[in-house]
Amino acid sequence: MEESEYDRIIKNIANEKKYEIIEGIVYRRKDEKRLRVIKRFEFEGLMYMMHDNELSGHFGMNTTYEKIRERYYWKNMRKDIEKYVRMCRNCQMRGRPIGRNELHPIRIGEPFEVIGIDIVGPLNETGKGNKYIVVAIDYFTKWVEARALREATANEVTEFLWEDIICRHGCPKKIISDRGTHFNNRMMEKLVERCGINHRLSTPYHPETNGLVERFNRTLCELLAKLGGQDWDRNIPSVLFAYRTKKHKSSNMQPFYVTYGREARIPLDKDENKMTMMERVKTLIEDLLKIRFKVKENLMKAQVKQKGYHDEKYKIKEEFEIGEKVLLYEAWREKQWSGKLQEKWKGPYVIHEKLLNGSYRLKELNG
Repeated sequence: MEESEYDRIIKNIANEKKYEIIEGIVYRRKDEKRLRVIKRFEFEGLMYMMHDNELSGHFGMNTTYEKIRERYYWKNMRKDIEKYVRMCRNCQMRGRPIGRNELHPIRIGEPFEVIGIDIVGPLNETGKGNKYIVVAIDYFTKWVEARALREATANEVTEFLWEDIICRHGCPKKIISDRGTHFNNRMMEKLVERCGINHRLSTPYHPETNGLVERFNRTLCELLAKLGGQDWDRNIPSVLFAYRTKKHKSSNMQPFYVTYGREARIPLDKDENKMTMMERVKTLIEDLLKIRFKVKENLMKAQVKQKGYHDEKYKIKEEFEIGEKVLLYEAWREKQWSGKLQEKWKGPYVIHEKLLNGSYRLKELNG
């Protein structure tokens, strides 16, 4: 806010209905919140903390604006934020081109009921020898977990699943992954059987694929690239925090807020609204049910909208007949980011049986 406007508010504070001064700081009242009014000279520092800082993640204009407008106010703030983000060199150099989103509808259940898991890499090796990242995302809350790995082995993946998912959030009912050997192995079979988990292996052309976690993979790599440095594994915790505290497009809520029933405290926040333990418990019980009901409602609306768009634009038209010879596309090779020119098709095979949703059961030519 320009200094002249800021000074005018202070001078006429007694007559201002939307503003108040607390401990020498001007706030704007909006609904039940107090938004701190920002002076012009504070803008650069605020934008660094809310966009460039490692806990903020270099997200785009809308996400950055939503984060800031929950805590601060100044005149023409959207225009100023848009200009700042547009001029950010890291975002210009590392951002991806706009592309279409795939549809992967999953039945909406409860928090941490359905988990998508995937592997990113190989990436540039860090000082600790890490080259891969194992990633998991909850389809309800959109909460993400990730861990850097030296090798993407069955042992490393099952250890991550046990320690970071099951022991932290409980046993999911379903885990969705691709058919890579790090997921499709005896060690994984034993773990999911022991915990009563349904392990769904996705296929390239089936509507229920692991698109949510694959889209997060792209976001994760972009944010790590924007923060820079050879040791990208050191930035994983802060990037996860940034993602957990941004509004997700489908749920219209922050994963942190949906999971804990409160907003995350960030370095800029002050402890203004103190609550007793009993007040906090009462608020959590009342609010979490409302929050998660609203999330489910928002997700269902988003799925209906996405399905209509997908069926109109990207419906698979070609059908194969039993006995036809085909090649099998190994979609998992798309995630091998080493730059090697590998064949992505395998076969030929023979169509043995038609399944649902454009899927087929294949057999060897001599089988």
